[in-house]
Amino acid sequence: MKKINQVGSLVTGIIWVVVGIILDFVIQLGTTYSKVGIVNWLGVDKNHPIGIAVMLIVAAILTAITVWILSYAVKKKAPKTSLHPFRVDKLAWVGYGYAMILGAGMVTVALQYVFSHQKMTASNQVALEEMAKKGGAALVFVVVLAVFVAPLVEELIFRGIILNYFFKEGPWWFNVIISGVLFGYFHVYQDFQIFALIQYSLMGISLAVVYKKTKQIQYSIATHMLNNGIAALSLIGMAFGS
Repeated sequence: MKKINQVGSLVTGIIWVVVGIILDFVIQLGTTYSKVGIVNWLGVDKNHPIGIAVMLIVAAILTAITVWILSYAVKKKAPKTSLHPFRVDKLAWVGYGYAMILGAGMVTVALQYVFSHQKMTASNQVALEEMAKKGGAALVFVVVLAVFVAPLVEELIFRGIILNYFFKEGPWWFNVIISGVLFGYFHVYQDFQIFALIQYSLMGISLAVVYKKTKQIQYSIATHMLNNGIAALSLIGMAFGS
């Protein structure tokens, strides 16, 4: 019976992961095409404030719906999942998590130099940088997606669902690694790069450790936001420097 329950939980978790990924793409497509549609309808420039405002409103609505759906999925396995008052002792794990992410980046760079003798940038990061350089609506889209949407949605999928539905009764580290590797593959499946997979997987493992240690997903979300927010500052600098 226990094995049957574990298999059932795993299958249910896989379904929820697929639903979450579909919803993530809906946010991206809905946000993009809402802006395109309104500026074409009004016959204004693609960077017009009205287009950007509509884009932000649609992003907020779609993200709120997605968070509500995925939170429901997580709460079915972890009923205490909700926004709790931040505690200083647990908040420290945001710093630890970010330090682990920085360490993951350094490990990846070292591996690149050892095996390929050069530093390579992940293709999805390159794509974000190219989009951000366009400035205007494109920059706003990238920043909102990276700093707010991705941490909320991806943490609910790859930490909230995977860590609660995938082998929760197994060894402490087992679903942590699964969470990290699936998170890594999610970021490189369109253009597979082994070093990018390693870096994102280690980042995912770091975020999973934060969630496991704090037992509250808000801290892994905060860590993810911190990491992406600092990275977004460099994208903004590129946009205004180009």
